[in-house]
Amino acid sequence: MSAILNEHLNYLALAGRSETYNRAIAKSIREGDVVADLGCGFGVLGLACLRAGASHIYGIDRSDAIEIARETVRREGLEDRYTCIRGSTYDTDLPQPVDAIICDHIGWFGFDYGIIAMLRDAKKRLLKPGGTILPRTLQLMIASTDSHDARNLADAWQRDPVPQEYRWLDSHGLNTKHAHNFTVEEIASAPQMLGEIDLTADEPDEFIFSATLTAARAHTMQGIAGWFACELAQDVWLTNSPIAEGAIARNQVYLPCRKPIALAAGDEVQVTLRFRFDNEMFVWSIRGPDGRRQKMSTWKSLILNKDDLGQSA
Repeated sequence: MSAILNEHLNYLALAGRSETYNRAIAKSIREGDVVADLGCGFGVLGLACLRAGASHIYGIDRSDAIEIARETVRREGLEDRYTCIRGSTYDTDLPQPVDAIICDHIGWFGFDYGIIAMLRDAKKRLLKPGGTILPRTLQLMIASTDSHDARNLADAWQRDPVPQEYRWLDSHGLNTKHAHNFTVEEIASAPQMLGEIDLTADEPDEFIFSATLTAARAHTMQGIAGWFACELAQDVWLTNSPIAEGAIARNQVYLPCRKPIALAAGDEVQVTLRFRFDNEMFVWSIRGPDGRRQKMSTWKSLILNKDDLGQSA
């Protein structure tokens, strides 16, 4: 439980996060709305919806955090207006369709914490036709980075104190997404939008996005810096951008190159990202100015045995 307390304390401490969600909720939630809060945690967003005029909240979470929400609701005398449900949102049926669903499962890169699949399922089973979905849109932003601190995350298995006989695990680090807080100085190209996902629409099962990065200066590209820009409600945006004013201090994602790429100012690099809506694994590739392509995949970072592969099949 202490880890959950620390995790949610960090959420509450993110400057601007609560204020931005409150603005989005004020724009989205109407008087009398019934709302489902998916992966509700401590119930913070659900309580905000009640303050905005919602008549009832269904808070759903499978972790111990739901017990904090349940006790908070009891202490506030809101048990008749806030129902706590412990379980997966995918296995939860509600006694009535809801007017709105809200979800904060936004990963470092936006999509990489399961929000697309969670909203798609809830929209089909729990939401009234034409109901409100919050957030509405995800934009995936990328830039080239020459960060050696980020590179050290990927190369950790190649260096001391790792014994030589375990350095074959270097492929694990190179095919893993890493959390990193990039500085402005570590961003070496103009940011580009890699792709946009409409969370209110029936999106495809598989996403393939591509973008071209242009080096702003000569540098050695160590990989991709990625972050999200999320439209919570109309004209209300939340981002973890390392270069934007008003961004929340949430980690960005670092996706390594297999081998660093030397770039001159003006050189172009093509980046492609591929993933399914219902799977947190994804593939990224980087094609340098010489036309050579490096392909990485979080699948290759998994430690599997034959039984695992059989179950996956």
